[in-house]
Amino acid sequence: MMLNIKFKHFFRFRSVYVKFAVTFLGIWYSLNALTFVIAMHFMSGENNIELEGIRRVTGLVFLNSAIYGTVVILAVVRSVLKPLKRLSKAARAVAKGDFDVSVREDSLDEIGRLTNDFNKMVKELRSIDNLRREFVSNVSHEFRTPVASIKGYAKLITEDEEASQSIKDYSSIIMAESDRLIDLSSNLLRLSELDTQVIYKETVFSLDEQIRQAILILESGWGQKGIEYEVDLAEVEFIGDEELLRQVWLNLIQNAIKFSHHGGTISIFLSEEDDKIQFKIIDNGIGISYEEKSRIFERFYKGEISRKKSGNGLGLSIVKKIVEQARGKISIESELDKGTIVKVTLPK
Repeated sequence: MMLNIKFKHFFRFRSVYVKFAVTFLGIWYSLNALTFVIAMHFMSGENNIELEGIRRVTGLVFLNSAIYGTVVILAVVRSVLKPLKRLSKAARAVAKGDFDVSVREDSLDEIGRLTNDFNKMVKELRSIDNLRREFVSNVSHEFRTPVASIKGYAKLITEDEEASQSIKDYSSIIMAESDRLIDLSSNLLRLSELDTQVIYKETVFSLDEQIRQAILILESGWGQKGIEYEVDLAEVEFIGDEELLRQVWLNLIQNAIKFSHHGGTISIFLSEEDDKIQFKIIDNGIGISYEEKSRIFERFYKGEISRKKSGNGLGLSIVKKIVEQARGKISIESELDKGTIVKVTLPK
């Protein structure tokens, strides 16, 4: 029994190089020995065979040996590379923000040690990510109460008839900035909830009606800029989180309004194709540069033009997170001064 354990442990080599060296040398010696034995057998006195026949038999042995050796080598290489494929798949999951992955350790060689180090790294990242989420959630909660108080007192000052006009103007600025801070804390809380949310509150609702309501809610924004709408919405029933998806349409339409020119046009389409639902919103506004487009979904990222507008750079991050949780995809096509096309694809 002890001999069997030692023998098994012996083949759990601590180096990939040793595995390949033992495999290749073993196959090389075995095939050469086999070829030599068969050739000597046919060349012995008991087998009266001509030289041409010996060459033909030896050639066939070499061919079969080469095929056999290739199959064995490919099998060994596949076995050695299998843990690397698992590591690659796990690394892609971590890159997408999934820190719950773990890779099984099968060997004591370099790949086994790499796997062990990878698992330790993911464990540390998971711990850091949990701390970050808890911090963001706590700070956002604590942030809202004092800001709401500041806004309330600023509002009282603006309504005070004895206050001078300059003080009222300053109070209006305080109220506007308070609204921005409240909006920021709300978005941070929403992102924190989305990061930890696994199960939605799924209901059946009309997607086209929800989009129409979003357009009406934002009427003051597009009305002030004299924006015209082209709307073509197919009747679509959807199963999902109604409140979360409402945030998607509000964010996307609000962005289109924000970056459209006065008197511009926004086109909104909703259609069903095979097993997919496609939402598309098109504006002919200021557009996005090629360099900025690759970073548009990053949290807190604001491009050169976006910095001049109101907002905190979290809207599209929230939209992307919600769409992905609904098992959908979002893409953006845009050019500077030529407008933007945003597509959201959801499963039917």
